[in-house]
Amino acid sequence: MSDFDRNLAIAPIIRDIADILMSKEHIAVLSHNSADGDTLGSGVAVCVALHKLNKDVSLIYEEELPGYLSFLMAGHSFFRLYNEDDDEDNRSWDAIIIFDTADPKLLGKRMQMLKRCDCVINIDHHVSNHCYGDYNLIDTKASATAELAYHLNVALGVPLDNDTALAIYTGICTDTGGFSYSNTTYNSHEIAARTLRFGIDVALLRYKFFDATSHSKLRCQTYVANALRFYDNGRYAIAIVPATALEELGATEADCEGLVNIGRNVEGVRVSILAREVRQDEFRINLRSRGDFDVSAVARKFDGGGHKLAAGCTILAGSSEIESILLDALYGMKI
Repeated sequence: MSDFDRNLAIAPIIRDIADILMSKEHIAVLSHNSADGDTLGSGVAVCVALHKLNKDVSLIYEEELPGYLSFLMAGHSFFRLYNEDDDEDNRSWDAIIIFDTADPKLLGKRMQMLKRCDCVINIDHHVSNHCYGDYNLIDTKASATAELAYHLNVALGVPLDNDTALAIYTGICTDTGGFSYSNTTYNSHEIAARTLRFGIDVALLRYKFFDATSHSKLRCQTYVANALRFYDNGRYAIAIVPATALEELGATEADCEGLVNIGRNVEGVRVSILAREVRQDEFRINLRSRGDFDVSAVARKFDGGGHKLAAGCTILAGSSEIESILLDALYGMKI
């Protein structure tokens, strides 16, 4: 084990969690709804490790997983779609590990699983994490939760292989915007460099994560670009997308990934918000910031959270109200 691995993987809480997992047999791994590369990559990496240790492990998801991450599922039998009426899914697990999930509400119906387990392990890097686990490994300096998954695997004594390397690289690459966001660190590159020893096709993944565009996503991008409204001398950009528009566009959940960046990338914009209606009078809000404005503080006003430059929440409001609600929240803060 290198000094880099030794210094981080044997940190007390990581070592404690590894020891706990070694003592358990039936383990559930959960990723948040609206899954992204970090929550899913972290979960897959640790599932593969636990499977190698002969643990009965399942990665239980609730919403359809995005197509651009389908390669992470290939060849793995531990993926299971949650069924709240299935006794198997609602049994008392020996341990539940939750990755990259600041608030258990982001688990949807699977949140009820936590009530039947006395060993909930919460692993995350969001500053807004509620520390709801029996054991909480929260490192806000980590660029991605996948960094913590890497160190947990090291502490478990499971070396990198093709599957874990691909999963961890996916988590770090997607959460750092291809190593271009300000959260990118020496550790991000150090761990990513180790994964590249396993022949990861960086160019192909870059295309999958950031460049590939379906016809339906292209229609969504056009809609959002036309829907953008600018406020406060162009410093705020807000796009409201009603559910009816998404239906007409034939959009999937994956098609909505990254749409908030259209506003953020406009010159002069400090804060970009995408408000997407997921059902009548319920909007899923994505916030992005450029500069020092903390959008997680806005998200927390509505029981959401995230990072300083990227956050999200859900707001129950009608289409005619949502824009003014968001503007009031922005104007109520200093920028």
